[in-house]
Amino acid sequence: MQKVRLEDIQKARARIAPYIVQTPLRPWDYLRRTLGLSAPLYLKLDTLQNTGSFKVRGGANKILELVEQGKRPTNVVAASAGNHAQAVAFVAGKLKIPATIVMPEGAPLVKAAATQDYGAEVVLHGSLYDEAFAKAQELLASRPGAVYVHAYEDPAVIAGQGTMGLEIDEQLTAAGIPRDAALQVVVPIGGGGLISGVSTALKALRPKTTVYGVVCEAAPAVAESFRLGAIQVSKPGRSRTLAEGLAVKKVSPMTFEYVRELCRDVVVVTDDDVAGAIATLMERGKLVAEGAGAAGVAALLSSRVRLDPAVPTVVVLCGGNIDMNAVSNILERGLTKSGRWLRLGILVEDRPGELAKVASRIGELKGNILEVVHDRTSASCPVGYTRIQFHLETRGAEHASEIERTLKEQSYTVERSS
Repeated sequence: MQKVRLEDIQKARARIAPYIVQTPLRPWDYLRRTLGLSAPLYLKLDTLQNTGSFKVRGGANKILELVEQGKRPTNVVAASAGNHAQAVAFVAGKLKIPATIVMPEGAPLVKAAATQDYGAEVVLHGSLYDEAFAKAQELLASRPGAVYVHAYEDPAVIAGQGTMGLEIDEQLTAAGIPRDAALQVVVPIGGGGLISGVSTALKALRPKTTVYGVVCEAAPAVAESFRLGAIQVSKPGRSRTLAEGLAVKKVSPMTFEYVRELCRDVVVVTDDDVAGAIATLMERGKLVAEGAGAAGVAALLSSRVRLDPAVPTVVVLCGGNIDMNAVSNILERGLTKSGRWLRLGILVEDRPGELAKVASRIGELKGNILEVVHDRTSASCPVGYTRIQFHLETRGAEHASEIERTLKEQSYTVERSS
């Protein structure tokens, strides 16, 4: 297999320039302080890219390269969980080329709607990307002159994604970090096209770059393959995840070669990690990221990646197309994981004044009561008692533990629920 070179990425940058924007590289002192780093930490905000993710870089390069070579397709076909779909639809629409996109049935509605808005025909099929891919191959065979635009397993797509690395290099130089300095980069992995392209560019320009990949728990095969040094077959498991853009079950032989050669480590984040990262980005960073986009931050906040505190770090936020219907659930999970929201079941005697007494204790401890529910009928509740379910707002995990501990010390029977 011929690997993508720095020269290929530089050509891609010139080719796709009219279709993309150079996204900011923003320092984030909150995360730097939280992690105890002495060197700067930056977020690469491809959440602000055209179509809301990095995918437009690779999609544009593939289609424009075909046009440049005199191979303009009659139709483009793609399979995607959402971001690649929008990218292909966006570029094809600009070029007046019909596009057919197959998306998993569970793809966020916001992504399916946006893909249609860009002018593509959307076909919903299967529960995972791999099933959508198989359907796309069927449709491709029925459309003479059509070309399939793969989400990651294509040198032209990898080269396009690598243009993010060129931007990061230039932005770091402008920030006073020379090319001969050490660098740490954290990049989410779905199919692997992004980390392959970015790692190739940065390793060529900044040889002291260390790259960490991040996958989701619903699709951990790349991490397992990296650990064992050979591609592993995906095990059956759940398909739903907050990081649906990373839920690619089958490891790509093409991109795995880049991952194996260029990465220091590949770690797995849970949905709770991701929810916490999304909430933190919104509250402390004033940034909106989807699950896959927030995976790098999730890996750092959950200590799944151990950084050198003296080396500058870049975390790639690769997508911002979050389904707003899911935001409230995601924020609740994030606030609960961080201890900002606390749910306690407290058993008290069923008599007047007990609720007021417990509420007063919680108020003295500076807990803010958001919701109260009485449960007298549960089989676990003894006769003559009632279980009061409190939903509390706290200052954080330490404060939540203090409230729980103090109530227990005051002889209350307390059960904490997630």
